[in-house]
Amino acid sequence: MTTRTAVVDLDGVLYAADTFATLAIHRYRRSPGRVLAVAASAPRLAWAWRHEHLRPGVLRRLATRAVAGMEQSAYDALARQLAKEMARSARVVWDGVSVLRGLRDAGWRVIVATASEHELASAYLRGIGLDAVELVASHLDPTAGRFVVHNHGTEKVRQLELAGCTRWDLAYTDSLSDLPLLAHATRPVLVNANSTLARKAADRLGIEPEVVLWSAGRSR
Repeated sequence: MTTRTAVVDLDGVLYAADTFATLAIHRYRRSPGRVLAVAASAPRLAWAWRHEHLRPGVLRRLATRAVAGMEQSAYDALARQLAKEMARSARVVWDGVSVLRGLRDAGWRVIVATASEHELASAYLRGIGLDAVELVASHLDPTAGRFVVHNHGTEKVRQLELAGCTRWDLAYTDSLSDLPLLAHATRPVLVNANSTLARKAADRLGIEPEVVLWSAGRSR
């Protein structure tokens, strides 16, 4: 019997915000010098932000600048600390957690594929009781302030292939950046998508994705 597979995004799907952005904001709030350094390049970043295809790069640069110069051990400790707080917050999407637990119990292979950093994502999944699922995430060199692997867009598909997963029955996401992920799924699913997002996804995929509504809230 062939094991069925579900691939699931994390940010916006299992956590009602961006996990790595949450960590970056935490760092900026405690380091005015970093904020000033970013402000110096604000005009260039603002120009890039006006071009939709450049926005992921802007976000990546802002996020990695927040941790640049940290020792790996210090970064890992911070990631685990903040992930623990996130897992106790009202932003946990417990509807999604429940669905994944049900799939695992039914014998599915469940893989969380996220652009968030691996240590942060792993600690968050442990905190919400999903440590039994597989994880394919970005890998960061905090000292250099750069991603060694940025698991975003088409890179998710490549990293999943490296993990031995070439097609999947289900894919859950809330973002058009995951169209490559949805295109490989027998059943593509958008989480909490409005009509505009659903229409754009359908136009680009050539099929109507399913739309589900998952809510966040306190632990159940």
